[in-house]
Amino acid sequence: MDTQSAIKLPFNLKIIPVNDSGFPIGIPFLAMFNPENLAIKEDIDWTANCASGSAGSDMHYKGTKPRTFTLELTIDGTGVNTNGVKIPVTAQVALFRAATTGVQGLLHHPAFLLVQYGLFINTCVLNSSTVTYTMFDMFGLPIRAKISASFTERTIATLSNILGMLSSPDLTHRRTVKQWDILPYLTKEIYNNQHYYLQVARVNRLKNFRKLQAGQEIVFPPLADK
Repeated sequence: MDTQSAIKLPFNLKIIPVNDSGFPIGIPFLAMFNPENLAIKEDIDWTANCASGSAGSDMHYKGTKPRTFTLELTIDGTGVNTNGVKIPVTAQVALFRAATTGVQGLLHHPAFLLVQYGLFINTCVLNSSTVTYTMFDMFGLPIRAKISASFTERTIATLSNILGMLSSPDLTHRRTVKQWDILPYLTKEIYNNQHYYLQVARVNRLKNFRKLQAGQEIVFPPLADK
């Protein structure tokens, strides 16, 4: 491998098999070429509540689904990017499958994955992959291929707990009022229940909770135990 390729290699996309806590447990797959495209999809789940005999409906938030993303990798066995050293395409595909689809003995299922490319770092699972062989030598052996792979993001339990704590109604929250904000709406955002707005107004000594001033800070204290 030439010096320029060797310098660039550590910055190429990596797929690292990890356990359920996010610790590496196997040999990572290092892409020979970085993907030209990285497509990230986000889905928000809404439900429509339509009263009988009425037209139209309001939408109510149910949850945000895990992000999915797809990428396409080029596998080359001609030695064009390895200073003439020809790494068989079949061996590179085997390394990809070992990292992404091989059943891990301790887990009894394929490993969870950590995909890292530049500032994009994602813990995920592989949904599917397709290997398309695009070039062959005179003996019919593949010398170039493309791997199309799709992944679903996963949130590690410890990280999920931390994020949940940061948005918990058991903690004190502060919000800066924006134009047109109303107290019942802000209260519902924090406690998922707008009926605490009178208590919030009392804590903040608001003389008129119906007319909040843009820029003022509202304190939302933790809910008291019953």
